[in-house]
Amino acid sequence: MMKYVSGFQKLVIKAIILMMIVVILSSTLEIGWIILSDLVNPPVMFLNVKEVLDIFGLFFLVLIGIELLETIKMIINESTLNVDVIILVGITAIVRKVMIIDLKTTPPMFLVGMGILVIALAGAYYLINKSGKEFRCELK
Repeated sequence: MMKYVSGFQKLVIKAIILMMIVVILSSTLEIGWIILSDLVNPPVMFLNVKEVLDIFGLFFLVLIGIELLETIKMIINESTLNVDVIILVGITAIVRKVMIIDLKTTPPMFLVGMGILVIALAGAYYLINKSGKEFRCELK
């Protein structure tokens, strides 16, 4: 029975990797298309602040996708999951959200929550690195 469960897990992981590759590739092509179309439309060779923020948000989405793909590869190759890598993916996602946030329309409590989340993730990452130990989850 466990042999079938293990085979199913491997099949799901391979499907996730394939889907992640498709999403990362299509997102990268979309970023290129957006930059190209924004640069050729009047005013030529200029991007306004909103366009730049949107493009940076898309860059961070691609980076998050690459980090997730790297994490999945690590799970397959080593059957372990590094906690610090997961925290870094979380920090990257929060940074992306902070960069594209509209302060005029965002509720204050949301901003407080984001600040607490940034402090918690940064503190966890600091403590993990300061300890000098490797925090890994063994996956079997």
